[in-house]
Amino acid sequence: MNSTLSKLTELFENVFENEIDVKGISEESRLIEDLGMNSIGLLYMAMAVEEEFSISFTNEDFAILHTVGDVIRKIEEN
Repeated sequence: MNSTLSKLTELFENVFENEIDVKGISEESRLIEDLGMNSIGLLYMAMAVEEEFSISFTNEDFAILHTVGDVIRKIEEN
């Protein structure tokens, strides 16, 4: 597991507590379909990622963030 994925998994665990199952999370895991995030969950995730990794999401980013891998690529771009 790459270090960004490990950090992101830990972040999801802290933000969502028991609301989503982070076991077996991978870059292919879809945020809505597999992890069960809704629009509020996506917002909480984005705020936590922005704070943890010192990045900013734009409205356009939300249109292309579908998987954990998409989030990782956004983090690693910055």
